[in-house]
Amino acid sequence: MATADTHKNGSHGNGTPPQVSGDAATATVVSPIPKKSKARRAYFLLGGLAGAAIGIYFIHGYVTRNDVATDDAQIEADVTPIATRVGGVIQKMHIQDNQKVEVGQVIAEIDDADYKAKVAAAQADLDASSAQADSADAQVDIVRATSGGSLSSARAMLQGTGASVRSAQAMIDSAQATVARAKADLQKAQQDLDRAKKLHDAGAVSGQALEAAQASRDSAQASLDSANANLAASRDAQSQAQSRVAEAQGRVVQSTPVERQIAVATAAAKLAHANVARKQAELDQAKLLLGYTKIVSPTAGYVSKLAAHEGQTVQPGLTLVMVVPQKQYVVANFKETQMDRIAPGDPVDIEVDALGGRSFKGKVESISAGTGARFSMMPPDNATGNFVKVVQRMPVKIELESGQDTSQLHAGLSVEVKVHLQH
Repeated sequence: MATADTHKNGSHGNGTPPQVSGDAATATVVSPIPKKSKARRAYFLLGGLAGAAIGIYFIHGYVTRNDVATDDAQIEADVTPIATRVGGVIQKMHIQDNQKVEVGQVIAEIDDADYKAKVAAAQADLDASSAQADSADAQVDIVRATSGGSLSSARAMLQGTGASVRSAQAMIDSAQATVARAKADLQKAQQDLDRAKKLHDAGAVSGQALEAAQASRDSAQASLDSANANLAASRDAQSQAQSRVAEAQGRVVQSTPVERQIAVATAAAKLAHANVARKQAELDQAKLLLGYTKIVSPTAGYVSKLAAHEGQTVQPGLTLVMVVPQKQYVVANFKETQMDRIAPGDPVDIEVDALGGRSFKGKVESISAGTGARFSMMPPDNATGNFVKVVQRMPVKIELESGQDTSQLHAGLSVEVKVHLQH
């Protein structure tokens, strides 16, 4: 009975509620946050982010409404290929790859021995032609002096004496010019023989080629001997002409009209002078070819892709090296939908990828007359096959402003450009 009373008094005897632990009390007092409140807060956050993104988009569009940009752009330069104009062995190279050159700087020299010999031969031909022209002029004087008839016989004989002497002297001059040419030919033949001997000793040519070179040299020597003999004969003819002047004047042919004789002599003189002009042109051409043995740079810049070296045999038209000029520009390929407001003179910001985005200033210089696809090797033909519209690109040339350090810019580097529209 006592136990039952005690349990009753501990539970309800005094009317107080039973004691509970702290965790149980907290769980009973704090109520959980409703799920609808969390969802509403997430919706507000997403809506705020979307509104901010839309606002930033429209603000950016408003701020950049006068800017057009593209990353399809690169630095360009008018690269100049330097080619040979005559053939031969490169005797000296004065440059190295990637070296800076100035206007008129000698790049390479081709062996000019053959070309000097050709100049000497052309000079000898010109001297011979000039002597022949002088002889023809003297002959005109002779015809005019000796065709006057018996009325002025004495005066004609006197004039004929001087004309005969001048003609003989002209023949001597012509023979001397022939001797000079023969000497030049002998010099060239001797050079060819020397080279043939060296090549034969090295086993590069056959004995037949050496014999041919020896024969050419002997022939040139014979020609020189013959020219010397002709010179001696011309001098003898001058002596004989001086002794037979009176006899020659007495044999003037009177059967042909005077005007006709003069016309024939004048025509011969004109022909001789025309031959002089032709020989002069040949000499000028030989000098040009001799000058072409020194290859010079037509522009200042940096050389690249060196394709020849000393001792190499080259042919006319071979590209030796490329010269990249110091003046550079940018070609940007804009979409056709960006071209409606771009105009020459618009300022441009240029960022070079290779320089870590370093910025340069420029301006639009010109706009291409056609798209890049139109100038390709095989332009597309939209009239064939199934048509698919593709946005075309328009090349725009951009000039770099002066006063900027462009020493680190190289042709072909990728850049990003932004045009600030002014229209």
